Amino acid sequence: MHRSLSWLAATLIGGALAVAPAAAGSFSIVSMQYSMDYMVPHIHYEGDVDIGDVERLTEVYDMFVRCRIECAATEGSPTAVLTMNSPGGNYGTGLMLADFLRQNHIATMVERGMGCYSACAFAWLGGSGFATNEYVGTYIDRMIEPGGILGFHAPFRDEESLIAALSERSATEIMGESRNALALMIREVVKWNVDPEILHWMASMGPNETYDIVGADDYYLLRAALPPSSTASWVQDVPEAVKNACVRLLAHYERTDPFLLRDRITSTFEYDIAEDAFGDPLHGYRLSDRLFDVAFCAVTDQSMQTGDYEIGLYLHLSQATPMMSFFNRQQGWSSAGIGGNPTKRIMQRGAMNHFFLPLGQTVDSLDLPGEMDIMTRRFFTLFPPDFATLPAEFQTVSTTRTSRVSRSGDIWVFEQVGGSSLVQTAIAHQATGVTYTTDAANEHGFIRNGTYANGAAFSWFGLSGDGSTTGTTVIRMELVKPDGALPTQNDLARLAILGCGITFAGSALTCN
Repeated sequence: MHRSLSWLAATLIGGALAVAPAAAGSFSIVSMQYSMDYMVPHIHYEGDVDIGDVERLTEVYDMFVRCRIECAATEGSPTAVLTMNSPGGNYGTGLMLADFLRQNHIATMVERGMGCYSACAFAWLGGSGFATNEYVGTYIDRMIEPGGILGFHAPFRDEESLIAALSERSATEIMGESRNALALMIREVVKWNVDPEILHWMASMGPNETYDIVGADDYYLLRAALPPSSTASWVQDVPEAVKNACVRLLAHYERTDPFLLRDRITSTFEYDIAEDAFGDPLHGYRLSDRLFDVAFCAVTDQSMQTGDYEIGLYLHLSQATPMMSFFNRQQGWSSAGIGGNPTKRIMQRGAMNHFFLPLGQTVDSLDLPGEMDIMTRRFFTLFPPDFATLPAEFQTVSTTRTSRVSRSGDIWVFEQVGGSSLVQTAIAHQATGVTYTTDAANEHGFIRNGTYANGAAFSWFGLSGDGSTTGTTVIRMELVKPDGALPTQNDLARLAILGCGITFAGSALTCN
């Protein structure tokens, strides 16, 4: 298995992990729709994990995330997505951030080119969503893009801090602190539904090393997910993909690391190996002829045609019911094995594509079409159009390649630019938990004005260019009153006037 080691200088100070002083962590709002699959606010975390980060995140979250679980659909959604880029820092703060993310149903993401290490990685574990489905509720929602790195290691002291500590306390006390810190790490790993097999890799890392989550086997052990993308974009060879999924299902059944079972399947892929209880042909791999061993692992014929693979472990060729199953659902819930609480089992919303990938290789090294599918679903465009022209009173707060945040008093403007999918996705989005006072769309764009459940007002619209550009923009104007005060009629009038003053590539709202 690929077990990547990377830099990380950290010391155990008073039971908490800390790194050398660097840029303090900050939280910033990026946009109001993260991707096609996550039509929720995008918050970014940058810098060291430090005391006070929970309060800083709370401030940004309360200001800009106006729709909470009342807006969650039956099929599930987080209230926001937090992208993370941090070398680590205060261990205790990282654990508190994880709790905050779980309590507020915020998904976590490490994007390509970003790294989330040590205390940041423990915070990432709290990534969650919420479904109104009575059988689901809170579920795990934590993702890593190919090319992003999540890095763990066990608590430790460097030589300098150890010498300083020994001058103040006995060796027995120091050993007790280290033992308690390690015990806390184990408790947290179990709490966040991480496979116990991962503990060996975390604990074996030296003071300047991390166990990096970069391979599909690591994703499996950490219960991490690739961002939403089609299964077909990851599966190039169906029999090989089924074999990889069978190995991981066997690992779950035997409670071991899938990499240790990489040579378990030696047979060739066999069609019509058996039939299931409904008469559907099963195709797969013979495993053993011994009594009480798993006899074969197979996929149903019908599911193999759709990409919503149903793969099972069977005790006997004559037994039509699998003893353990893996269900891949591109729309809905994917799962492996059984269990009740979604936060304590292998289960995620959407396709579990890492199950099909080769063992012992980094996901990024595979160079599969799934990587571009992920970017496309994040509204990636090679040549983004220029941002809209705003009324002069707006001041720019922050800018990325395809998003811009501006402000004028209590009115905030969140812009995104991209291709046609940007506007089309917004038009197709069926929001819950909001009331629209205006809802109209045509070939040039759309507009939706309305209020949240707490009475806060917004204006959301999309514009296509006048023909001189192929780009589009989606703009969200939010009226953010101090202390959550309700908007006045003057506030609403000003919101409308400023919206009418926005132009994009020759296009604008039609205002009376």
